[in-house]
Amino acid sequence: MSTIKYDDSSYPVRDDLVSAHQRAWKHLSKAGSWLTGDERVKIMAETRHARSCATCAAVKDALSPFAVTDAHDAGTDLPENWVNMIHLIVADPGRLTHGWYRKTIDGGIAETHFVEIVSVVAHTTAIDTFAKGLGVPVRNLPEPQDGAPSHYRPKEARQHQAWAPNIAWDEFGPDEADYFVGPESSIRRALTLIPDEARSFFDVTSAQYLAGPQMRDFSQEFRAITHLQIELLAARVSALNQCTY
Repeated sequence: MSTIKYDDSSYPVRDDLVSAHQRAWKHLSKAGSWLTGDERVKIMAETRHARSCATCAAVKDALSPFAVTDAHDAGTDLPENWVNMIHLIVADPGRLTHGWYRKTIDGGIAETHFVEIVSVVAHTTAIDTFAKGLGVPVRNLPEPQDGAPSHYRPKEARQHQAWAPNIAWDEFGPDEADYFVGPESSIRRALTLIPDEARSFFDVTSAQYLAGPQMRDFSQEFRAITHLQIELLAARVSALNQCTY
């Protein structure tokens, strides 16, 4: 199994960051709630392959991401509708719409699978972008592990304002009590249809950014740069990525 290290970096990397990335790689290599380990690692590979897809490049340049109808250059044997979904999320996430989401679900990707695919894409993108920022190659993908998906869907997850069902901050059950701690946060609800994906992704977020309580604790600084500097960078990156959150 591939273990993430950054020994080739010209810059020192905090031990907690390395540990968080290792946990994420291990998590992604295993069966999730609805996908096998093999499927999850293939989604990671497809996420990377999408960055060099000619159709994805055309999508970025088009007036609408839905104006381009050419087939995407698949790098795996994942189902075509999975490939299309992954590539559009990688290529042009800022212009995807609720109509596109509904069409994707109606096209045969269940809401549970949609959220788990999004999680794998997001994990991979976050850690690959970290490597790019360091100026080192992306890390080797993990070897997929055997095992069956748990098929766990929390009964508290339901349709709210978001596209996919999720758990409201005041409606979680005992199995998710460990996750819903600290100040209320809408963004932390995003992946809660698949609670283990939410746990894992925000574990990475806590290391690469700040943990929830630290974001609101202005009495001390937790990183080499200040809260203000962190938020300036976050706002700029969000603007470049067309993130309107």
